[in-house]
Amino acid sequence: MKHTKTYAGLLALLSFIIMTGSCTQGPLDATTEIEDANKAFMEVRKSGDALAMSMLYTIDARILPSNGTVIIGREAIQEYWSDGMDQESSELKLETLSAISIEDMAIEEGTYKVYVGEQVVDEGKYMVTWKKEGGQWKLHQDIWNSDLPMAQARASQDETVWVVWNRVKADKVKQFEEFNFNYLEPAIAKHSPRTRNTVRSLRPKEANEDGTFTYFYLMDPGDSPDGYGMATFLTAEYGKEKSDEYMEMFRDCLVDGKQEWVVTEQTSW
Repeated sequence: MKHTKTYAGLLALLSFIIMTGSCTQGPLDATTEIEDANKAFMEVRKSGDALAMSMLYTIDARILPSNGTVIIGREAIQEYWSDGMDQESSELKLETLSAISIEDMAIEEGTYKVYVGEQVVDEGKYMVTWKKEGGQWKLHQDIWNSDLPMAQARASQDETVWVVWNRVKADKVKQFEEFNFNYLEPAIAKHSPRTRNTVRSLRPKEANEDGTFTYFYLMDPGDSPDGYGMATFLTAEYGKEKSDEYMEMFRDCLVDGKQEWVVTEQTSW
């Protein structure tokens, strides 16, 4: 769970110590000690005691969480964990892959999983710089990031949300989904990941009274004031000829060959 430049500097220092053959004690395998420290970390997290959690860190520790800013010092770390610990609903499990120490410093690499019941709701990797104080290993620099895809974007209050509905002919549902999932989505994901992260596709649970099926696109938030041109992404990925073919395939699925939409605004909830 730590910062790249900091580790690069520390590793360079460790290498220098080793190469110069100084009297400083060489690197040691600290896996067992760090695993014991992690057990205490997991137990305190489960207890929900944010103050106790902060005391597992050095006084000038830094944590660099996924999708968040740097947190510096015990007071800020206590506040961070006070907001972030929910021991009744989730459980953290850490696995040390390696831990090497020199004198009173150690570097650990590991993986983590967060469970709600038996379901894994988050998993990823971390690196920690540990510092020994009073005979106890404490977290000094802590950085982690998730292996899961970035969470879907959602509009904030007053931001625009596009709601687009597609009335699909009863005999064209398979064709529509082929277009949507085999051609359009891959093209958007490759050429505009931001757009892909703001668009959601909704499938109907049942047919309309007239036998058609209404599929929705939500652009949430709607970050394009000029609308969303499917052909732009299709052309970028497949070329103009194929793009025209796929767009005709799409229009053939729709009742009257067209979409309908409304531009809305996110309220306070």
